Amino acid sequence: QNGDIEEFNGRLCIVCPWHKYKITLAEGEGLYQAVENPTVKPIRTYWCSKGVKQRVHKVTEVGGNIFVTLNDSSKPIESDVYQVEKYRTVSLNVQTPNPRN
Repeated sequence: QNGDIEEFNGRLCIVCPWHKYKITLAEGEGLYQAVENPTVKPIRTYWCSKGVKQRVHKVTEVGGNIFVTLNDSSKPIESDVYQVEKYRTVSLNVQTPNPRN
């Protein structure tokens, strides 16, 4: 929630507003910048993957309606640990815009 969508190394990512983690929208892969050699100036960095960290779902829009097809993979993903009651109550507080009269 409230994460910015930005492009890193040609890939669209959501950026965690708390930790600044970068997660690719297409694969759920965690990205970070590694340092080539910290003793050499100027410091050169390159993008690396932490592997898949977040489950992704297919989203489509048809005639103004949004449809989400849930990922049915049974393979565990690191972010699954947060899908427990303690964390779900926070994410279920969905706000809807107030219509103007």
